Amino acid sequence: MKKLTPAEITAKSVEISKCFTGFSTHNLASYYLSNTTATGDAARLAVCMRNNNEILTEENLAGICTGIKVDYRLAISQTIPLFEDLGWLKVKKIGRKLDKILETLPPTEDILTTLGKNWEENGPTEVEAGSLSALSELSVRPYSSDAIQSELNISNENFGTMLDYGEQARYFGRFTSMENQKETVWTPLYWAKNPEKVESFLAKQTEQNLQKIGELVTKIKEYPGIPIDFIEKDDVKYVNSGIYHGFFPSIRISNRSQVSHDYIFSARPQFDVNKDADIFEKARMIVGCIRHGQYHAEITKIKYPRSILNALRNDHMGAHSYADVQYAILALNRIVRFETEGSGFIKVRWIDSPENNLAADVADLLFQQQEVLATTEEELHVQKVLVQGIYNSSSEQRRLTLAEDISAKDEFNKLMEILSGVRL
Repeated sequence: MKKLTPAEITAKSVEISKCFTGFSTHNLASYYLSNTTATGDAARLAVCMRNNNEILTEENLAGICTGIKVDYRLAISQTIPLFEDLGWLKVKKIGRKLDKILETLPPTEDILTTLGKNWEENGPTEVEAGSLSALSELSVRPYSSDAIQSELNISNENFGTMLDYGEQARYFGRFTSMENQKETVWTPLYWAKNPEKVESFLAKQTEQNLQKIGELVTKIKEYPGIPIDFIEKDDVKYVNSGIYHGFFPSIRISNRSQVSHDYIFSARPQFDVNKDADIFEKARMIVGCIRHGQYHAEITKIKYPRSILNALRNDHMGAHSYADVQYAILALNRIVRFETEGSGFIKVRWIDSPENNLAADVADLLFQQQEVLATTEEELHVQKVLVQGIYNSSSEQRRLTLAEDISAKDEFNKLMEILSGVRL
């Protein structure tokens, strides 16, 4: 099992911490996973505060915390002091009361790396270390319970605790393999839109097929939006089956002759209440359109994808006769609009909105093969509010859902052991 980089540690911490939103953790979960949830919440808060171009007040901070469902008291007592120590914030106080915050937060990749190192220095529990490593492995392919426990080198007790929390917070799941009748662990988190269909697909696979699917996921992660033409001939059947069952997201673009080309992606976590929502879909559309110009354009092929993305989002695209074909899906989804110029040339105009700009940011990270923080509509909502420069606590804040309790099966006994010092 590969060792996670600090950036990967933070990205997985974000995924787990977001899964605990709406759950009460006033129990042993707050011990076993406190380092991880704190790291994930810190990363989410940092990304929402970054590049605000305004001096934040304590009320602004409270609004951000409420919007992304991060505990404000912990943010004030733990996260903000950590950011100060890291040199990311300058805080002005009046007495003991926070008055103003000036942020100098670094790029997202530096945030991820620094917070991941901090997670390691804080001494993660075996449950935390196992949870992050397992989530990373399971995002590629499922494993039998015996195999994943062996890979993690984790005790039976902590493995059970890890799965209990993960299943209740819905980042781990279990099914019985139809091939070998073994209990198998997977993560429904990456396929929240159609978990039943994906689980049924995975349950039917042989170990050999799962190994091949895992290899393909790794290849696609290394080159998001890879044309299906680049997949080995013998492997195309696995990709097509994965697309059909919702395991592999894909973008299809047709040329003037109605010849279609598929651009394949690995799945990303989904957290929105509306399971049909997918915050990454617009980013995949952008990447797919640029990949189409890179490999299948009928006139001039793209050499530098990120340069084209930069020109696209900054409205610097030159008029082109193929633009209405290559970027048709973006126009249909209100990411760009077209203007007709002389002699059949089409000018592509970027539609400036928080949703589109976030999609462009994610697309740029995909082109760079960097970690992408999972995002929800709620966090996008907070970013909209920051762009507007106001936060109305009565009309803009979102109501927190009633928290559910989350606990491990033998948590009561464990709690009694801790309190009494006697094993029951």
